[in-house]
Amino acid sequence: MEKFEHKTLETTPHNLTYSYYLSPNFHNPSHPSAPTLVLCHGFPDCAWLWSRAIPHLLTLPYRILLLDLLGFGDSSKPTTPAHYNYRLQAASLAQILDHEGAPDNIIPVGHDWGSGTVQRFYLYHRHRCAGLALLSLAYQVPSPDPFDLETANKETAKRFGYPQWEYWNFFTAPDAPKLLMENLDRFWEVNNGFFPSPDPKEKGVDIWMREMFCVPGAMREYITGTGKYKDFTVELRPYARDEKLTEAYRERMRRDGFEGPVCYYTSLANNTMLEDERSLCQGDGDEDKKITVPVLYIGQTGDWVCRTDLMSDAKEAGLVKDVEEKVVDAGHWCLYDEKKSEEIAGMIGEWLGRKFPVK
Repeated sequence: MEKFEHKTLETTPHNLTYSYYLSPNFHNPSHPSAPTLVLCHGFPDCAWLWSRAIPHLLTLPYRILLLDLLGFGDSSKPTTPAHYNYRLQAASLAQILDHEGAPDNIIPVGHDWGSGTVQRFYLYHRHRCAGLALLSLAYQVPSPDPFDLETANKETAKRFGYPQWEYWNFFTAPDAPKLLMENLDRFWEVNNGFFPSPDPKEKGVDIWMREMFCVPGAMREYITGTGKYKDFTVELRPYARDEKLTEAYRERMRRDGFEGPVCYYTSLANNTMLEDERSLCQGDGDEDKKITVPVLYIGQTGDWVCRTDLMSDAKEAGLVKDVEEKVVDAGHWCLYDEKKSEEIAGMIGEWLGRKFPVK
């Protein structure tokens, strides 16, 4: 990351500043025809999420742009949920690419909310994209129907045996930013803990994310140290015990707060993007929802929210033409793990080499 050039750009129409980083070869690539990789992180991270994968990605002959999504890093942090609209963020990314003179040969790569962002960047700017790589969050097919959190949790409880989006009840609560700030270490443990299931039927299975994110009230109780979790502290994954990494997280969140980041959840929960989603559902034969470029999807075994089997929805609907799916034995925030970052970078590099060979 130290080799990257850090820049900012104020984008229209809301005059919001985006922070981003350019690889050393961005304006002087050895292979000008090679695609440009645009890497987008998720919640509650910033562009530095990719820092352990970058040394491996830099060995590839591609330009790289790392983005601080709105609400994170050195980008603006508005607290109005409508500003976190996918279409607006896609337009801002397009402005950055125009400003830097990037050719229309983009491969967006996203993790978590970054995956959602790059999916919509593709749908709104498909002429600019050569491929698409998604980590954790599979393709979320646009829907013309309003999102209702209670209904979504009831439906996923029937489908998976647990309410997949239960944790949204905490993140969209008015007191969530304050509680998260007051309990930064507990939230780090929520995201990066490991807990093997005591159920013999799930021997060796890491269920921590399911327990925290998909059980009513669990995340609030753990973060505040109350109820079932009053005297309980989970074991951290090895990478999450790195004090330098932990302190960087503390310093960043103390500086930036959670008021902006939780807007990703309130924006969708409040249906601020409903009309945009409906616009993608009006074409004949679902053409506006189809992804026609090569897609790489990488899921994680310990991710109970962004399940590894959810790409099947888009595949069964015939909305993805060319998709390769891979699974890493890791948790959701595996990019903080040096070995897992190397593994993921290797998967991306191998896929790029086959699908987009540089001549």
